[in-house]
Amino acid sequence: MKNKKLIISTVIGITALAVISFYQFFQSNSSDKLVLSINNSIQTFDPAIVFNDDAMLVMGQSLESLYQYHYLKRPYEVIPALAKALPEISANGKVYTFKIKKGIKYHDRHHILPLNRDVKAIDFVWAIKRLAYAPLKSNGKWLFSGRIKGFNKFGSKVGDSIEAFYKNDIEGVKAIDDYTLEISLHKPEPNFLYFLTMHFTSPVPVEAIKYYKNDFSKELFGTGPYQYINFKDNTYYFERFTNFREEFYPSAGDRYANTEMLLSSSKKKLPLLGKVEFKVIKEEASRWSSFLNHEIDILDVPKQIAFQLSNPKSEMNETFEDKGIIIKHFSRQTTRWLGLNMNDPVVGANLNLRKAIAHGIDFDQYIKVLSNNTNLRSNSIINPSLDGYKPEHKLPYQYDLEKAKTYFKQSGYKPGELELTYSTRGTDDIHLVEANFIKGQLAKIGINLKINIISFSEFLKLGRANKLQIWTDNWIYDYPDTENILQLLVSKNSPGINKSGYANKSVDGLYAELSTSLDPQKRKQITYEIESLVEKDLPWILLMYESSYIVQQSNLQNFRKSYFIRNFAKYLDKHL
Repeated sequence: MKNKKLIISTVIGITALAVISFYQFFQSNSSDKLVLSINNSIQTFDPAIVFNDDAMLVMGQSLESLYQYHYLKRPYEVIPALAKALPEISANGKVYTFKIKKGIKYHDRHHILPLNRDVKAIDFVWAIKRLAYAPLKSNGKWLFSGRIKGFNKFGSKVGDSIEAFYKNDIEGVKAIDDYTLEISLHKPEPNFLYFLTMHFTSPVPVEAIKYYKNDFSKELFGTGPYQYINFKDNTYYFERFTNFREEFYPSAGDRYANTEMLLSSSKKKLPLLGKVEFKVIKEEASRWSSFLNHEIDILDVPKQIAFQLSNPKSEMNETFEDKGIIIKHFSRQTTRWLGLNMNDPVVGANLNLRKAIAHGIDFDQYIKVLSNNTNLRSNSIINPSLDGYKPEHKLPYQYDLEKAKTYFKQSGYKPGELELTYSTRGTDDIHLVEANFIKGQLAKIGINLKINIISFSEFLKLGRANKLQIWTDNWIYDYPDTENILQLLVSKNSPGINKSGYANKSVDGLYAELSTSLDPQKRKQITYEIESLVEKDLPWILLMYESSYIVQQSNLQNFRKSYFIRNFAKYLDKHL
């Protein structure tokens, strides 16, 4: 009997040790790994081509450019990445000279570079040449087209010839020596450093271009903190790059960084975690389920669930607290408005009609219906995240039903005799909810609204051809400067991204001045003047600044949401 008890005790002990060992292994393994989800698989890794959120997030862990954004400061501050310092800029603002850090190594999985080969200035020259090369159909071409000397000429001269691509140079892009890059512009460009934070300008050695036959669709050839390993079981796997340059977690930040305790990792060597995985999960419900099962570390909360989270007393909030899930609410660099076609013979020709619509929308109710009060009422074209935003600014319109009816009468129409067409921005339920809300609002002042349900691709096609009458639209900033959204109100961009077909010579002149001015205060003043003119003409009726809820596992540290900073994985850490 004693032997039997001894055997049983021994088995139990071994089993317990095995369970503990497995648990410790699992904990140590998962504590050094960040797991994120994306909606779709990556079609190409080519930095000259990619311009969608999923791909830029994945590639952002491997690709680096000359500059990056400070992780913990707002308004956004550009700091060096592969550059040694901020550039020297000529007195006329047209010539930029960059010094490149020495000793930066590539993720050379196929050993196509010499052992002592590091990043050289010429690699940035090749990267920019690839943007101008027509066969690649680069989505980053717009950054430098008409800006860099000889950029467009190079593209025209080379055409489809790969031989000509190798033999010819761009006049305004030169490698002065191995670690000095010079870029010459046609005119001053105040946002040029923002362009150089984007993945489009990540360096590409000519050895890699030749080895991969100028096709990087399957290969991530970067210098960043994480090296791409493979794609397996619908997951992209990355591991810490052992030869990553010396970089440390920031030791200073803004008020939010300090109050949210985001400086506890100050001066630690980056990256902090050893592995990063991106799981491709197409269904929203599946992503949510994976997060609740602790299979994903961070997740953008689906809109319907965000409605529940906006109530601090909801059962879901209590459940999350019990499960060790942290909820965070972040503003987005996104502005939403009601667009009006200024070329339309009815809407565009009648200012009083546009004023009637502007005063006829209950903005507070709109925000409640569309976001359950999680978004912020717009008070300016300038997004609150940008330098120059004025919290005290007031729009020349607000919800006033009686005033709306008066303007409608002055427009020359009687209640019930005017029908306008509202086109949706897609076919999802939220777009239909939005359309019906606008329809109900305009009915109160006597306007009949026909709803035209179209796909997002059709919306873009018709909008950029100036064939929509009324619609809601939004803009996610490409870089943190108001000029990025004001381009949608310049006449030269219609047809095109100026869906309203708005044309005002004074606005065009001011924008031309804005696009070359390097004086921050002057740029703010020009922006305010443009805003004043646009508010009088009313091609847009501003609705709200968008925001989002993020959930994260409680053992994750240092996360701060940003729509510009995609290389954030290197800053994140975990505690047991």
